[in-house]
Amino acid sequence: MKGCPTRRALAGLALAAPAIRHAAAQDMIELRLGHVLSEQSSYHVAGTRLAQLVQARTQGRVRIAVFGNSALGGELRLIQSARTGGVDLMFNSQPSLENTLRDYGVLSLPWLWDDHAQANRVLQGPVGQRLLRPLENVGMIGLSWFNLFERSVLTNRPFSTLAEARGIKVRVIQSPGYVEAYRSIGMQPTPIAYADLLMALRNGTVDAAELGPDQMIADRFVEAVRHYVLTRTHQLPSVLVASRSRFNALPPEAQAAIRDSVPEAVAAGLVYYEQFREESFAEVRRRGINIIEPELAPFRAAARTAYDVILNAAPNGRTMLAEIETAKAAA
Repeated sequence: MKGCPTRRALAGLALAAPAIRHAAAQDMIELRLGHVLSEQSSYHVAGTRLAQLVQARTQGRVRIAVFGNSALGGELRLIQSARTGGVDLMFNSQPSLENTLRDYGVLSLPWLWDDHAQANRVLQGPVGQRLLRPLENVGMIGLSWFNLFERSVLTNRPFSTLAEARGIKVRVIQSPGYVEAYRSIGMQPTPIAYADLLMALRNGTVDAAELGPDQMIADRFVEAVRHYVLTRTHQLPSVLVASRSRFNALPPEAQAAIRDSVPEAVAAGLVYYEQFREESFAEVRRRGINIIEPELAPFRAAARTAYDVILNAAPNGRTMLAEIETAKAAA
């Protein structure tokens, strides 16, 4: 889209930290960073910026190659590869990590956050840092939370009340938090592979799907639906992860260069994503999609019935939720 920041523009941002000196060519370390999105995504922008920063800080000793479009595997394969040392770094979404870390199901609670900005503030703060620590117990290192994908409902059956939502077949991420959220408000969560979703919407196999505005544009769902109901049910977090075995095997100065580079790389990716998100909303409207903004209080109240189901599956879920609620009050 016009106006989106480009990786070329981001490459011009200033480098701040001192470089590692006396790096010999024969000591060069090559790392791989994988993700499932396109080269126009915030994942790729942040990954490319990270590679630039680390290479500069190490005077070329450490180089990171960024592989998008699932070139190193889908999200579940990337997780397994990171745990076994098959990939060095990755961006991944939190729901994909729930099978490995059941406590992360807490972040799939419906209407957990008051808004997108609050979720960003909390996850980029001290509580977010604590929520990354359990990754080390399963062979990974959480370097940072990344952008959040706000999820609402695109549909050919418009609704603005609970009664109108009842019975709508909606394709959801196959995470217990997502399934239970939509079940609790009377909709019918329906499993459909993402690759088959556009056709399923066109032929009526499902009536709706929960997606962000950027996905609606990038993957052409605006061609198959006429309404977008701003339920804002989930703020889906993504995370930048390192393989614990691979990261710990790096020289200390290389580890420091990566850690020191992460904040600026993440900040660049967040700026890119927020602009792309806003432009996607504008494009959705320009395409003539009917935007519906329901009163969300009844939906939030109905969804509370899903909380016990989700929290019972997360061993430390209630403790994590209490931390999040305290941070929300201070954010």
